[in-house]
Amino acid sequence: MLGKILTRLFALFGFSLTCVACYGTMYDEYNPQYLVSGRVVDSDGKPIKDLEVSSNQRTTTDSEGRFRLGASYATIRIEDVDGVENGGEFEPREIKIQDKYSYGNYITDLGDIELKRKEEHKAE
Repeated sequence: MLGKILTRLFALFGFSLTCVACYGTMYDEYNPQYLVSGRVVDSDGKPIKDLEVSSNQRTTTDSEGRFRLGASYATIRIEDVDGVENGGEFEPREIKIQDKYSYGNYITDLGDIELKRKEEHKAE
């Protein structure tokens, strides 16, 4: 009796592992579809540090304004979360990722991304 129960439990467990191995997990954060990189600059071309870049994961720009992020969604958001600490308040921006297929992964380099200061945006 115990042998039959254990056999059925192991069979169920093996089936579950096979499903995950073949079809992946149901949560995108465990399986990023894109590897996104870029450099965030102001309207003068100067890098902006400490901006939050997010999709399903989050990172911040370094001192050169660069970021690298695994993303499962086709859009990333760049946002100034520290206010004037990095030289001014910048408008948030959402960017749709352009896909480039490379060796089984979608790798996207967005290049330089310009963010406008909030006062520049109001002047236009």
